[in-house]
Amino acid sequence: MKNLRLVMVGLVCLSFLSVLSLSGCSKSGGTKIKISSWGSPEENQILVNLLNDFQKLHPDIQVELERVPYDQYSTKLLTEVAGGLAPDVIFTEVGNFADFYLRGALEPLNPYIQADHIDLSAYYPQVVDRFTVDGQTYVIPRDTAPICVVYYSKAAFDEAGLPYPTDDWTYEDFVAVGKKLVKKDAKGNVTRWGFVDDWPMVEPWVYDFGGSYVDNVKHPTKWTFATDPNTLQGVQFRDDLINKYKFMMPPSSLSAMGGMGTGDMFTNGTVAMFLSGIWKTPTFRLAKDFKWDVVMLPKGPGSIRGFGTGGSGYGILKTSTHKKEAWELVKYISGDEGEKMLAQTGLAQPALMKEAETTFLDNQDPRNKKMLLDAVKYVKYPPLCKNWSEVNLSLIGPELEKVWNGSESATEAMEHLKPVLEQNAPQTQ
Repeated sequence: MKNLRLVMVGLVCLSFLSVLSLSGCSKSGGTKIKISSWGSPEENQILVNLLNDFQKLHPDIQVELERVPYDQYSTKLLTEVAGGLAPDVIFTEVGNFADFYLRGALEPLNPYIQADHIDLSAYYPQVVDRFTVDGQTYVIPRDTAPICVVYYSKAAFDEAGLPYPTDDWTYEDFVAVGKKLVKKDAKGNVTRWGFVDDWPMVEPWVYDFGGSYVDNVKHPTKWTFATDPNTLQGVQFRDDLINKYKFMMPPSSLSAMGGMGTGDMFTNGTVAMFLSGIWKTPTFRLAKDFKWDVVMLPKGPGSIRGFGTGGSGYGILKTSTHKKEAWELVKYISGDEGEKMLAQTGLAQPALMKEAETTFLDNQDPRNKKMLLDAVKYVKYPPLCKNWSEVNLSLIGPELEKVWNGSESATEAMEHLKPVLEQNAPQTQ
């Protein structure tokens, strides 16, 4: 996702490290194992409840939950691995999975899966495949999170005299609608923008236009971002939304909002459409007298679909000295009970398909949430390399900022990036 690190930071970043004591935990005796995670209060409460239930079923296993801020998570855990102080079970998402897999920190799970006859076909195959490399599965999925959710204000569409969008709309439809949703005052100042995203994200348009970042996601050898003509089209399209069609809120206007989140701009009527993931649902449900729904990101040229995704799961570290007990824990919290509890929050789409197709569709807003069941087919994952975040955040991102603020063309940005990306090849060793 949601680049993934921003998706997850927006979801679950914490500002402290803490260890939670579990109410069902015996104070002495039994095997002690530790699980490390990050999470919002809602997510962590689900996990605490699951761990308490697990310990009732396994009174001979004591579980300690360690919470770590997301932005420190990989660094801290890898340091603990090197120092022999790492937990037994870790929570990982589809982005930082590379941090652990490429450093050989994860225990292969195939022997456990086969011994207990775990049916991985019950989970979305896309997220299972993300956590599987060369036939070996390292993480049991918890959730998936297609970053394709266009939230729209029904009031804005009603005021503009527009029908609500449907999941089969195209990028041309999106442009036509976006321009009509812009609202200005008597002096010509924009009082409502047509569209904004949760953070400056280009991935949805790159993938929607058939573009790419690398030659092979699981075994990347070179960056294709600056050389793929379809990627250029996707970058150009986002540029046009801001600087040509002028219905997407530009960076200058965002700065003028004084740090207000774009999600708040959506609920206060400053923006008519907002792109993010389904995790915004609990927040938007709290907005009083605000009518909204969701629709899938529009199709690209030739009806292409593609977008980045979040998603997460649980794995066992190779350094664990209690792998049997750790597997029992992973198996439980990734199973039916955990997936049901997660679905009930509306916060995330369970990776277990039967829960996504039942409990997750809770007949609350957004009413069109079922479109996410289909959206999983089109998700794209970040390259499995150690320097993905560094390249995306420190090289690609700053160059594209010049495009968004109008100081550089998309073509110029790609030309500038070509030599830079050649000098910073994907790191897989």
